Amino acid sequence: MLAGLCTRATGEDRESPRPPLEQQPAFYDPLETTVQGWPVKLDPALAADKTLHAQTLEALSNHLQRVKFIVAEPQLEQLRKLPIWVDKAHRLGNMQYHPDRGWLLANQHDPRLAKHVHIPRAEQLWSRQMWAKHPYVVLHELAHAYHDQVLSFDDRRVIKVFDEAKQDGIYEQVLLYTGRKVRHYGLSNHKEYFAESTEAYFGVNDFYPFVRAELKEHDPRMFALLREIWGPVP
Repeated sequence: MLAGLCTRATGEDRESPRPPLEQQPAFYDPLETTVQGWPVKLDPALAADKTLHAQTLEALSNHLQRVKFIVAEPQLEQLRKLPIWVDKAHRLGNMQYHPDRGWLLANQHDPRLAKHVHIPRAEQLWSRQMWAKHPYVVLHELAHAYHDQVLSFDDRRVIKVFDEAKQDGIYEQVLLYTGRKVRHYGLSNHKEYFAESTEAYFGVNDFYPFVRAELKEHDPRMFALLREIWGPVP
């Protein structure tokens, strides 16, 4: 999810006017650490509660181990350069990636969140509902960051296969993890399409195609592109 798409969260593509200085809130200075090789910034409120702090680091480590164990080098090395920011209880709800400062400033969020995967509420990391629906959500957000910072959101390969998939209508009615038939979230834009497909390529997605074999059968062009971008999976 990219910040600004309020349904799951990319509206930061547009630069918005910055509020006057007197209207801008004060922001805390995060604590910095490393989890499974990723640079992580933590809300000090998490560290103030030893149990919550330990639970947050353990859960984030679990999510990142899934990424570390399935993504090959040299892509993993690039992924591990992409920072993560974890809040205890931010007013933003969903996990998201912030491409730039414009949307953050316009909505009075800390502009230092730009270029970070943002986990606004630490409890999402161990939420039973999140694990049931979206077990590779952290990979999804890291895929956005990789798309932006390593590939470029203007990568013509991704845009081309997205346009072809839209034209073919192969994602207009697909199975959701609940059993309902819905329009695939990846049709929101080519950025969500890339992140959603990455989940299926490496793990499990909440929209069909759920896993790699289904992605290969349902959308062979995207499967081939992901194999080119991420490398083959054993």
